[in-house]
Amino acid sequence: MSKVQKNPTIRFLFIALSFLIINIWIYLVWHYLSRLKRSSRQVFSHLFTLKQMLEFLRQAVDRNYGVACEVCLPSG
Repeated sequence: MSKVQKNPTIRFLFIALSFLIINIWIYLVWHYLSRLKRSSRQVFSHLFTLKQMLEFLRQAVDRNYGVACEVCLPSG
């Protein structure tokens, strides 16, 4: 098991980041891809899936920071 998986602070950071991303997606779908229809809300989440949003985020990170083709680990 790697040190990243054992460190509770890093694990908490990843969980918090995942909750934040999912809640942003829900907000976007609720406010921009839904409409009120007879006292209920019709949501068109199939038009912008979570997988699509994650792909957009990945592309933005790749464009801004580049892609790592290899990772060198210190020996020891």
